[in-house]
Amino acid sequence: MIIKELKLRNFRNFKNCHISFIPNINIITGLNGQGKTNLLESLVFLSTTKSHRVNEDQKMIRINTEFSNIDCLYNDGIDYKIGAVIHQKGKSLLINKQYISKSSEFIGLLNVILFSPSDINIFNDSPRVRRKLMDLEITKVNKKYVNCLNNYQKLLKERNITLKNEKIDSIYLNTLEDQMIDNQKYIIEERIKFIENINENINKYFKKINGEDLNIKIEYLSCVDCKENNLDELLKDMYISNFERDRYTQLTNSGIHRDDLLFKINNQNVNDYASQGQRRVVIMSFKLSLIEYIKKVTKKIPVLLLDDVLSELDIKRQTNLLNCIEDEIQTIITTSVLSNNLRNLNKNISIKEIKDGIIIN
Repeated sequence: MIIKELKLRNFRNFKNCHISFIPNINIITGLNGQGKTNLLESLVFLSTTKSHRVNEDQKMIRINTEFSNIDCLYNDGIDYKIGAVIHQKGKSLLINKQYISKSSEFIGLLNVILFSPSDINIFNDSPRVRRKLMDLEITKVNKKYVNCLNNYQKLLKERNITLKNEKIDSIYLNTLEDQMIDNQKYIIEERIKFIENINENINKYFKKINGEDLNIKIEYLSCVDCKENNLDELLKDMYISNFERDRYTQLTNSGIHRDDLLFKINNQNVNDYASQGQRRVVIMSFKLSLIEYIKKVTKKIPVLLLDDVLSELDIKRQTNLLNCIEDEIQTIITTSVLSNNLRNLNKNISIKEIKDGIIIN
C-alpha cells in the first residue's frame, strides 16, 4: 500500500495543500505549529474516519470556513481515490468519487499505523482507551468485527434501558442477553487472536530497538476466563451472577465493554517496572507488531506514520528504530530537527518542509 498524493482544503491550518509521496521514506520538516501533525491527522482520519486528537470532526475545519476536504490517491495493486468532506452536520465519505453510506465500507481501505509521543500515555490511561486502541486496529481489517461491535453496543444500550424498568420482562431480558452473548463470543475470539499475533513479534522489536532481551507481553483481561472453551456458558453465568448488582445500579457491569489490556515486562506491570525510555520502546514495539498483524491478516502492508518520535530517542535508539523499518514499508516521518541520522539514511528519501500550512519542496 503506497500513498501517492494527498490534497487538503481548509483542513486545520491548511488552506490548500497538495503533497506527493515516494514509496520509501518521506520526511516532513518544520518548526512546531506549522502543520506537520495536522498532515498525519488527515491520513489517520482517512484510515479510521476519526481523528486521533479530537472527538468532534468539526474541530478539524479551518477557522472561518464552512467545510474541509481531504483527498488521497493511493496504490493497492491498482490506484484508488478516497476522500472525505467534513462539514457542520457531520462528514461525507467517498470512494473513487462515489459517496458511500456506511463508514464500515470505508474504514481500513487506507491502512496506516501512527506512532506519536502521546502514545506513551496508554499505560496510565483508562481501560476504555486501551480497549479502543485494540478495537480500532481489529476493525480496520475485519468487517464482521465492526458489525458485532456495533450490534453489541445497541444491545447493551437496550439492556441498560430494560434494567431501569420498574418491572422487568425476564423473557425479553434473556433474549437480549443471548444476542449479546453471540456477538461477544466473536469479539472475544478475535481479540485473543489479535493479542496472540502481537505477542509473536513484540519481543523481537523491543530487543532490536532497545538492545535488551526482556520478556514483553500483553495480557488480555477479559470479562470471562478465555482459557475455557465454553464461552456461551461462561457469559450466561456472568449475567446470572451479576443480575442483582446490575439491577441495583441499572447498568450492565460486566461484558466486553469492560475488558482491558495489561502491558507486562518480565511479568511485571509496565507501570510498576519499566523506565520512561523502556515504556516508549514498548509502545513502539507494539506499533511495529501491528504492521506484522495487518500483513498476516490482509496480506497487505500498511503505511507507517512517525510523528516527531525521533526527538524522544537517543541516537542509538533512533538508528535501531529506523533499521527496523523494512524497505517495503512506506514511511512518513515528521520532525522539527533534520538530524544527520535522517540525512544519512541508506534509503531512498524525500524531504519536504511545512511552513504556515504550505508545503515547501
